[in-house]
Amino acid sequence: MNPLTGSLKFLATTLLNSITALLFFLIVAHFSSPSFVGKVAIIQLIETITGSFFALLPFNLVTRDISHKYASSQDHRKVVSTSLSYSLLVSPFLLFLFLFPSYVWLSIPYFVLYLFSTYQYQILSGLGKFSETNLGNVIFTVTRWGISSVAVFYHSISLLILIWTLGALVRVIYYNHYLPFKFHFDFQVAKEIAKIGVPIYLSGIVSFISGQGDRVVTAFLLGSYSLGIYQLVALISVVPNTLIWSLTSALLPSSTYYYTKGVEMREMASGAFRLLTFLSLLLGVSSYAIAPYLVLKLFPEYSPGVEVLKILVLFITVTMPFQILSTFLIALNKNYRPFLVIGSASAIEVVLVSFLLIPRMGILGAGIAQAGNAIVTSILYVIFSLKQGIITLDRKTIYSILLISLSSISLFSWVIGALVIILGLKFLGIITNKEMALIQKFIPPQLRFFIRILNLFI
Repeated sequence: MNPLTGSLKFLATTLLNSITALLFFLIVAHFSSPSFVGKVAIIQLIETITGSFFALLPFNLVTRDISHKYASSQDHRKVVSTSLSYSLLVSPFLLFLFLFPSYVWLSIPYFVLYLFSTYQYQILSGLGKFSETNLGNVIFTVTRWGISSVAVFYHSISLLILIWTLGALVRVIYYNHYLPFKFHFDFQVAKEIAKIGVPIYLSGIVSFISGQGDRVVTAFLLGSYSLGIYQLVALISVVPNTLIWSLTSALLPSSTYYYTKGVEMREMASGAFRLLTFLSLLLGVSSYAIAPYLVLKLFPEYSPGVEVLKILVLFITVTMPFQILSTFLIALNKNYRPFLVIGSASAIEVVLVSFLLIPRMGILGAGIAQAGNAIVTSILYVIFSLKQGIITLDRKTIYSILLISLSSISLFSWVIGALVIILGLKFLGIITNKEMALIQKFIPPQLRFFIRILNLFI
């Protein structure tokens, strides 16, 4: 199980998703309106609700359990069949969507397939089948943001939902080829996963509030037009973060696998934290400089959201190293209660600040609420990671946190911010020679140029 090649595969599919999504919204901006984007946002919102509220068997915990059993040569078939069977057993609860407008309840088959395929995705990842996992994502991406562009020309949200549903069905069929489904629900297995995962499940629900609360409050106070503008800039702002997150998609199964094999968790977590600090700082500051021009050039109708975009893209991207500590907290399997604390604090902050600022500042208030959320959760992840021994505040970790904090200089001048970051990465040397040797061990030969780039900062 190679975490680096796996991460690169996830990065490639995420790049494809980002590019096709950008093309999709370019078409929407030209042929439709922010109101159409608002309807797409509502479908995505319910998609998130499905993943948060209906995953009583937490996705990450299923991946961790599969990886642990795989590494220790234990039988994982009961976990596979139980997880997939559970997704079908819980699906009838989606019928509550009949209470909503017709285009929402037309999406019910899509949400059923989405939940089932997400469990397939997590299981395949846990088994280290990164190529198969990502090819399924490619199938869905091409359908979701590519073929569904046809619906924009007809201004038909119903047609878009139909295309998304067909794409999800094809992904399910493809994954089933590598993970044949047999309905078998083992209550004892489900009970064990659900019992251990209660804090993660509850944190997923409250994290939904923190991740989507700003959008819900925006829709409630300002309407679908403002939501459409905010949704577009919010989607653009998370692209750098999504790219980095995709690089870490292989971390949970890989860290669980190697931890089971005897590798120290602190060593893996500290190395990943510093490497991601390097990537997130460079990508965060450069995105802060480039993203506003992208919106003004390609989406002039959405120019009222530029200032929001600046705040979101900077804070969401540079705090990514803190967020990834959650992966190692799950892999360690020591105490999951911190997730509930972090999720609750995050949700309270987002909703409270959104209600306070949106009436006064419009969508800028929503952006500030989400930036505050990134800061609050980052601090809490550090505290709980220190308590559980995931990381230690050694010299290089302190330097990394200092550089992340200094990136806020970009709010006043991105040129000065970039200069501070580059000089800091160069002279503070947050990446060690030992970590470089580990990267060289795993990296494919065709990507050796990345080693030369890293060497410039050691």
